[in-house]
Amino acid sequence: MSSTPRQNSLGTGGVPWNQDAESLFRTKPISEIRNVEATTRKQIQDKSEELRQLVGNRYRDLIDSADSIVIMKSSCESISANISAIHHSILYSLSSPDIPRSPHSSTFNPVGARIYGIACRVKYLVDTPENIWGCLDESMFLESSARYIRAKHVHFNLLNYKDNNNVLSNFPLLQHQWQIVEGFKVQISQRSRERLFDQTINLGIGAYADALAAIAIVDELEPKQVLTLFVESRKSIMSQKLSACCRDANADSSEVISVFCYVLKIIQITVCQVGELFLQVLTDMPLFYKTILDTPPASQLFGGVPNPDEEVKLWNLFKDKLEADMVFLGRDFISKTCSDWLRNCGKEITSKISGRYLIDVVGSGYELSLAEKLIRETMDSKHVLEGSLEWLKSVFGSEIELPWKRTHELVLGEESDIWADIFEDAFVQRMKGLIDLKFDALSGDVDVAQSVRSIAKPPDDRTDSEDYLKRLQVGGGVWFIKPNGKMLGSVPGSKLHHSQDNDLLSCLSTYFGPEVSRIKDAVDNCCQKVLEDLLSFLESPNAPRRLRDLAPYVQNKCYESLSTILIQLKNELDHLYSDLKDEKKDDASSLSPAILVERSLFIGRLLFAFQKHARHISVILGSPRSWASEVLTAVTTLSPIGSKHIRVASGSQMTDSPGKKMLDSSRKQTSLVMNALYGVDDKSSPQLEDLRQTTQDLSVRAYNLWITWVADELSNIFSRNLKQDDALSSTAPVRGWEETVVKQQEQSSEAQSEMKISLPSMPSLYVTSFLCYACEEIHRVGGHVIDKPILQNFATRLFDKVVAIYEALLSTEEVRGSQMSEKGVLQVLFDLKFAADVLSGGSYNANEDLSEILSLRSPLRRKQKTQQSNTVIGERTKPLVNQLSQRLDPIDWLTYEPYLWENERQAYLRHAVLFGFFVQLNRMHMDAVQKLPTNSESNIMRCSVVPRFKYLPISAPALSVRNSARTSVSASTDDVYSRNSWKSYTSDEISRNTDVDEDSSLGVAAPFLKSFMQVGSRFGESTLRLGSMLTDGQVGRFGDILPAQAAGLLSSFTTARSDY
Repeated sequence: MSSTPRQNSLGTGGVPWNQDAESLFRTKPISEIRNVEATTRKQIQDKSEELRQLVGNRYRDLIDSADSIVIMKSSCESISANISAIHHSILYSLSSPDIPRSPHSSTFNPVGARIYGIACRVKYLVDTPENIWGCLDESMFLESSARYIRAKHVHFNLLNYKDNNNVLSNFPLLQHQWQIVEGFKVQISQRSRERLFDQTINLGIGAYADALAAIAIVDELEPKQVLTLFVESRKSIMSQKLSACCRDANADSSEVISVFCYVLKIIQITVCQVGELFLQVLTDMPLFYKTILDTPPASQLFGGVPNPDEEVKLWNLFKDKLEADMVFLGRDFISKTCSDWLRNCGKEITSKISGRYLIDVVGSGYELSLAEKLIRETMDSKHVLEGSLEWLKSVFGSEIELPWKRTHELVLGEESDIWADIFEDAFVQRMKGLIDLKFDALSGDVDVAQSVRSIAKPPDDRTDSEDYLKRLQVGGGVWFIKPNGKMLGSVPGSKLHHSQDNDLLSCLSTYFGPEVSRIKDAVDNCCQKVLEDLLSFLESPNAPRRLRDLAPYVQNKCYESLSTILIQLKNELDHLYSDLKDEKKDDASSLSPAILVERSLFIGRLLFAFQKHARHISVILGSPRSWASEVLTAVTTLSPIGSKHIRVASGSQMTDSPGKKMLDSSRKQTSLVMNALYGVDDKSSPQLEDLRQTTQDLSVRAYNLWITWVADELSNIFSRNLKQDDALSSTAPVRGWEETVVKQQEQSSEAQSEMKISLPSMPSLYVTSFLCYACEEIHRVGGHVIDKPILQNFATRLFDKVVAIYEALLSTEEVRGSQMSEKGVLQVLFDLKFAADVLSGGSYNANEDLSEILSLRSPLRRKQKTQQSNTVIGERTKPLVNQLSQRLDPIDWLTYEPYLWENERQAYLRHAVLFGFFVQLNRMHMDAVQKLPTNSESNIMRCSVVPRFKYLPISAPALSVRNSARTSVSASTDDVYSRNSWKSYTSDEISRNTDVDEDSSLGVAAPFLKSFMQVGSRFGESTLRLGSMLTDGQVGRFGDILPAQAAGLLSSFTTARSDY
């Protein structure tokens, strides 16, 4: 800012204006003076050129302005003269008769009259734009179109007057004014069409009739075209609403449902208004025809135009043509047009908009059901068609309770459901999509192959068989709850009941492990959610149709998803078998057999969880009638989203609260679902049996790998210990033998002589260890839940190994010469018979039917089965027994045999609890009288016989009664599970199974079993919850593991139980 004054004081080239050339020469050198001179000269030239350009341009503008002014002056003078002439003409024509006129003025002047008529018509055209604008502002579209037509007639007459060219030349405004009027045709049509898109609530049908009439006049449309235009405009409104909702990325299901309801309102209102506008009912003229044909007399339409005869004639011709064109539309045509339009609207609603389906925003079957309820409430609401209720009353002669139903019958002329025409198929397809999404999500969450392969150890931490078997003694299995006091009966719904249920679930999770529990829960929860969604979606009047379509679909999807998992498990099993059989793998990256066995057990536990504890698999694949038990839990709880939907989309006046109305509706819809479910055939899907059989086969195959490896390892240990047993060649007495007194009748006298013989009374330690290791391994992998066929396979495998080992031993003895003493032969015979009896349960068919297993509870059936099993065992062991007995003196063998087998039976009974996993498969020697051993090596303490007390662990008859009662209760509770083996106990069933009093508690068996052997501590833990996990096709309950005589173990070992 400070430099501005200084710059203003300088002249051209930076030299002050008041500085003369002399002072410049005094202060500046020559070079700078020359620069100043050159700059100054250049600036002078630029300014001169700029001045010349400015003068030239302004001059031309000045000349143009002067010419325009001259033209304006001439036009004004001409207009003034014309106005003066018109004024004088008007004065002459309006002069009074008593005024003296000149002779030439008393006669009619046709030229003046014609000019006056032309002037009035020109003025009519001049006033037309203002008149039309006023009509458009007041939404009087029909009046504006009529004014346009009349102005068109006036303009036509002006152009067709005879000899008026000279006169019209005096009105140059005419052509320009007509162009303005002609431009209103488009505006009238556009504004009238805009009115059709106006959805103002207070806008009556008369406004739409006025707009349609204006469009028909201006655009010269027939009634068919007008009807098509009307319905298409409504379709455009729907399209805009749907597109706006699709573009909203944050739109939730409540907004989508409200849009559906809004669109449905438009459809209902449109159909009803089509009937009122175009359908002739009785003798009344439809509103559209009444509006377009009802006009005042033609003589009143051309005000201000003198002698409008020609205009009136043209108007009448126009009216005649309009009446000829406005033919009433037939009912069939209206019905067909509306039906086609309705189908097109349905396709647009349910088709892709902006690349996605609008209904895809709805994310559950419950929301689909809620949307249907709200849409149906909208259809049945009188509030939607309240603007046409008077017309319906005039048509039917009384008040209408269901206006949409009567409108549908009147206009569309058919008994059809708008829901079925538009929404039903789309909602069903969306439900299928939701089912697909949930099962696809399950496939992404569950990767059983990865879960199996995650069971691995580092290559340098390889586990061999010795380490694996040693781990059995410290690892232990999983029993169910350890008793910690009194176990009172639980009442369903009580805190104790829930606590016990949680304890059982905790035990299940411990047994399964986190990964199996996760996979099982993921599969079961997926099936449960799918079923809940499906049942919610079935809450509809269309429930039977939907059930016929969706029940097979959801069963197929469930079967496909589970089949995929089973195929993955089968492939993993194939790899495990291949790796286990490949003995040539020596690289460091190979896994040890123990890890492979753990993987197979993981697969076995997972398949067991699917079979017994994934409850909703069997529900989905079972009969749809069994879904009825899920209906009440699926519909009684009102989701919070329900209240939101009710507030958003109904739009109808409700006298009751939304919650109460939805509760009443839920009760009504529940009956619809129940009726639909009970209306289908009561049969399970054939895929259920296929899936059950596949799962059972895979489960047996998974455990067979474990059986094969464990049996091989145990047999190797057994064979090694047998070969190292020096007692077999010893002639001295060995441990575990007892003396037996044999009384003989003397031939010479009646006196009896006694003879003592020493015979084995206990199996060899390696035999006991062999069977004990096998039972501990069963317990470790969950012997309380393993299916009986698996245990039978294990027993069969072990028995085959034992027979093969003894056959190899005898073969070796024959080759090398007999090194086995007589006492060794007797011990081998004892051991062989003892092992054969304990493992006899694996001899009969392991795949027998469940009903056949249940039938064995009958003493007669059990006896028959036992005899069959004993026959098979006898045939397998008979060659070995004969071969061994031939090494003894025949007379001695005849003496030893009955007492040896009696000692074996007593040993079998004493070891029945210890080897209960095998004994319960086939109980033997139930008629034998149990005796205490007489040798000093027994660890069983003698005690006096005392009366029974109330803490006895188990009574076999009581078990039978309790088991039969439990079976009947379970069958009456859930009959669907009694028809297949996919049974899993519900919480109520578990509570019933555990409702036992203190007298029948099994927990007190622990002290005795702990004192029996070290392993007994595991069997002695509480089995109170054991029965709730098992089915009759699995390992028997703890009472089945004990022998028949176990009822009196704590008081006496000498009491026989022949009544079992």
